[in-house]
Amino acid sequence: MDVIVLNSHGVGQYAYCDHMPVWGETLPVKNWHVAEDGGKGSNVTVALGRLGLKVAYIGKVGNDPWGDLGNKWMTDAGADTTYLYRTDEVSTGTGLILIGPDGRNTVIDGDSSSVKLTVEEVEAALDDMADSDYFVTGFEVPQRVSQAGARYAKKLGMTVALNPSPLPEEPMGCLDYVDYIFINEVEGRYIEGLAEDDPLDAESLARKVKETYGVGNVVMTLGGDGACALDADGMFFTVAPVRVEKVVNTAGAGDGFMAATVYGLVRGKSLKDAMEWASKYAALSVTIDGTIPAYRPLDEVEAFIASL
Repeated sequence: MDVIVLNSHGVGQYAYCDHMPVWGETLPVKNWHVAEDGGKGSNVTVALGRLGLKVAYIGKVGNDPWGDLGNKWMTDAGADTTYLYRTDEVSTGTGLILIGPDGRNTVIDGDSSSVKLTVEEVEAALDDMADSDYFVTGFEVPQRVSQAGARYAKKLGMTVALNPSPLPEEPMGCLDYVDYIFINEVEGRYIEGLAEDDPLDAESLARKVKETYGVGNVVMTLGGDGACALDADGMFFTVAPVRVEKVVNTAGAGDGFMAATVYGLVRGKSLKDAMEWASKYAALSVTIDGTIPAYRPLDEVEAFIASL
């Protein structure tokens, strides 16, 4: 495989609101519906598959329609779901995405069926695909399972990418087995124990993350200000944001950016070139409602980029 993805699958429900709720408020919403929206694992898997990579998924879902739907989305995108484990112990997870009038969102994430995924199951899957190139994971599966999988993948010689989201409840410890950590600025401040209003600039934050955790490369998104990275050689650079006329939905844009960056790295691009291409990919994704529909095939992405 070009890429193995270990993270959760769930199904998103959307609702539109004019503001975010405060504690104790009953919030009226509009157009509450189940959408083509997956968890971070199925999102990244679908995105990579539609871009033409050989991608495999590792995760666990329930024996229910939501699990069937995840399997369909990923196999339709060309992904291998041999290690999409099924169980009667849990139901496939779901989440509620609240979308404001400017397209920004807040995600309320339900329990993941991946709580029943074991380290032994992950290692068995990795052994069967031991000659794969990249391993991508995150914390929508239990943190200990994600980190154990990442360490094992590194031991097998894979390049490891980690998105520590949702934000970790336990200390992550040394992450010297992680080649690329993908975070946003808020996550970076959180894992460093900094207040939101701490004046530390993006470059200093990226250097602090690299020093604290020992990762190879720090890739950090900055919302409307684009993205930045600190590479393995200690070189810092920024990537300008790509503006689009109408933002429909930003949910899943971060997953798409990560997938598109990994795609570029697999194809031999430098980290900066991969991130610049990924920023354009993510810009296209926010013009489309839902996450699964927003991850477009390579020819459509290239046509969009050519039109900028």
